[in-house]
Amino acid sequence: MSNVMDYSGSGTNQEIDDDEGSVLPGCVPYLSLVFKMITTTVILLLSGWVVYTIKTTRRLHKPHNIFVANLLISGMITTLTGFLIASTVMVSFQLGVEPFITCIAVKLRLLPSLANNFSLAVIAGDKLLAMVYIRTFPFKYKKIMTPRLVAGIVSSVWLLAIVPTVYAVAFNTDGYVMVPKYGACLANDNAFLEVVFVFVIPITVTPILTISLNLIIALKAYQAHQQIVYLQEDNTGSEMMKSLRQLQCNIRQNMKPVITLLVVVVSGVSLNLLFIIVYLLGRFLVDSQVYHEFMEYVIRPNSGYVFRFLQPLVYGLYFKQVREPMMACLKRFVRKNKVNSVAPQP
Repeated sequence: MSNVMDYSGSGTNQEIDDDEGSVLPGCVPYLSLVFKMITTTVILLLSGWVVYTIKTTRRLHKPHNIFVANLLISGMITTLTGFLIASTVMVSFQLGVEPFITCIAVKLRLLPSLANNFSLAVIAGDKLLAMVYIRTFPFKYKKIMTPRLVAGIVSSVWLLAIVPTVYAVAFNTDGYVMVPKYGACLANDNAFLEVVFVFVIPITVTPILTISLNLIIALKAYQAHQQIVYLQEDNTGSEMMKSLRQLQCNIRQNMKPVITLLVVVVSGVSLNLLFIIVYLLGRFLVDSQVYHEFMEYVIRPNSGYVFRFLQPLVYGLYFKQVREPMMACLKRFVRKNKVNSVAPQP
């Protein structure tokens, strides 16, 4: 949902020296690096907390939560590698050392980034499958979603992400330029088609597919609710009504994860659309070098950190089934540290 590579109308040089001609204040690269460091730390801590909670809480060992863990792990890898690459390049530039990291290495971040985006669609598809079978064969879903199948789906997500990554790394190696002062890698005009097919389409199609699947789930839940209301008015037998109320309860349990996913996806889509609108309008309406450099070198490289912060925040704080075990894990950790701190030292 966020850009791994940034597109620019720059020339074909392999490196841009920003020391000459840049109108941004000299503190901007340092502030950008601090922002990356803070958000990376928060994302790793919060995502790791959610993943650890899912791993250690037996009742959370369900397909949905496994897919959520895969989403957060891929987001952690994308965030950490992005920070390490950017900070290494920026520090090397400030020290006057030739950076040993090129744009080819930066493009490797496409693998966890695509896996992160694909995981959103997988979570939506899983809930759609659960919703379909809840209305027909409630126990068939559990038989279908075996641990082996769940592991296969997670593996397929990463294998699917490998294809565009290999293409991006193997071809068009001259289509990108490094901006070492900001630790950014920008695509030039020669990489336009690659940016569209390898970067833009996957990060655009995935949220659209995810939102569509969630709308189908919401429609099915509404249809089930209407059926229950109709049967209540028709004074249908108690056995059927009991069965339908159980169905309604199961649907409500599945709707909470669906709403959680919608919050994540819609928030990410809204941020991306806001950035695209501001960026495109700025290119045509704003005649300011400061504005364009700030958008290219600061906003674009850092926008992905904001979205990946939303994922553990929503799943860890909004999703009650995960939030409560998380708080329990935190209390155990604090209690254990207090015991160790007051224990007599030998």
